[in-house]
Amino acid sequence: MIDTPMWPSDAVRWRDDLAKRGEVRYIINTHHHPDHITGNYFFPGTVVSHEEVKEMFHAPITGKASAQPVDETAEPPLGLREHILDEIKERDPGGFSLMEHYFLKVPTITFSEQLNLYMGQHIFELIHLPGHTSGHIGVYVRPEKVFFAGDNFTNGVQPLLSHSLPLEWISSLKRIEEMDIDIVVPGHGEVCGKSEIQQFRLFIQKCIEIVSEAIKQGMSKDQAANEISLEELYPAIHPGPEQERMNILRLYEMLSK
Repeated sequence: MIDTPMWPSDAVRWRDDLAKRGEVRYIINTHHHPDHITGNYFFPGTVVSHEEVKEMFHAPITGKASAQPVDETAEPPLGLREHILDEIKERDPGGFSLMEHYFLKVPTITFSEQLNLYMGQHIFELIHLPGHTSGHIGVYVRPEKVFFAGDNFTNGVQPLLSHSLPLEWISSLKRIEEMDIDIVVPGHGEVCGKSEIQQFRLFIQKCIEIVSEAIKQGMSKDQAANEISLEELYPAIHPGPEQERMNILRLYEMLSK
């Protein structure tokens, strides 16, 4: 099973290492963001995801299929493949030559709420946990009690909120906290135990409280995005002012409904 942020240079190293250990049977995409699906192409195996993630493989880049800001005046909008190629040029220029024959390796098994994969003595429980994105999933591995959180939990890294469902995210994090977990593999950051998830949840809750208070005080969406800073709330790598602005705009939009 593979779900980790990777660009082409990472993927070929993982592929060569995993080939020494055994066959890759399944690739599980926790969500649709390019850093979590681009690597599908480089591995054998069947891609599995939530049904909403599969839909995003075919969506134009209109703000839904990417975590990045989009020029909505551009005609025509980029497809996901073209967007990924542009991302690779910027983020992994050394790996761009590996993309000559690149195509989107799309999920061929999808589910809505839960799917179990039985592999020898292992059970992989794929669970719909909306939050970071609406189609986000987590993967619980038994009997090892290992949980792959995707970007619902980014350890020591402030997450992207620009596609989030903030209230559902809190519910999903509480659900994870109630699970019998020994090891958590975050979408970004170091592997850790379950206790770190609570601190992360409190950060998301604080973000919600701050933006909700701004709405209550009558701030406009642009005013909130210009004046609110979340940088000091979580001792973590900060996404930068542009992404933070997008984060606050998303929170404002969702909390105003």
